[in-house]
Amino acid sequence: MLSVKRITTILAFVTMLLLLTVTCMAASPSAKADSEEKHELPVKEYRTKAGVVNVAVPYLSGAAGGKSVDDKVNRAVFDYVNAMMKQILSTQEAEAFDKEKGGAAADDMIRYNSELAKYTNKMIGNRNDTGKVTASWYVRNDYEVKAARKGFYSVILKTKTYTGGPGDVITWKAMNFDLKDGSLLELKDLFEGGADYATRLQTLIGYQQMGRARLQHVIKGKELKKPSPVEISGEEDFYVDDHYNLGIILKSGKEGSTSVDMQVFDISLNDFADLIKL
Repeated sequence: MLSVKRITTILAFVTMLLLLTVTCMAASPSAKADSEEKHELPVKEYRTKAGVVNVAVPYLSGAAGGKSVDDKVNRAVFDYVNAMMKQILSTQEAEAFDKEKGGAAADDMIRYNSELAKYTNKMIGNRNDTGKVTASWYVRNDYEVKAARKGFYSVILKTKTYTGGPGDVITWKAMNFDLKDGSLLELKDLFEGGADYATRLQTLIGYQQMGRARLQHVIKGKELKKPSPVEISGEEDFYVDDHYNLGIILKSGKEGSTSVDMQVFDISLNDFADLIKL
């Protein structure tokens, strides 16, 4: 029979493994972004702090396709972050902003983003002052650069907002670009035509699901619901790191709701190298 000390040691070890395998956690502006690491291409940060709006946007330079591709990619990233801010605004407020700040400002990505952050903060302030909200709304955006190479760029944009209700809304958006032409890639674009990548990924994710469930069973000491099989469509959010390993972000629940549950599955290149497009 195992001693109490031995059982305690085993449980501590299993707890550590569980923490390592349950990889998805809420985005936090205080978290150190991967963008601080060394990447092949320089990725700079533009951050605007305007009251309750705190927005950080990455922008790169040095794409294989030249400056026009830099601009195309950076605009796509800025456009997404701006769209997340505009979700806080009413249709009338968003239209009023574009009418006032359109034109030259719309062509200047940084200026437009900065003006929109200030405007969004002002509109939220108006709601707070007139008693239209019970608690202060806010918008925060941060990011993680997973890979920034001459021909490929992978970044996760993380938005956290509060607009009333039971809690924060956290949204992750992974964007992956071919830096030769600036095209936005989907998961299916990584694989050879005709390759049965979906079955391979579903199997690998299934192994991880069962492993996580087994560890949770040991920790909680009771039978847990068997994980539902994953179906890969090729349109899932994903990222690729600097070592070309793949991360798939799976979401359940309604998008734009606190009920959204996100899980990240990291898959080694060695497990699907025979299927990737070279």
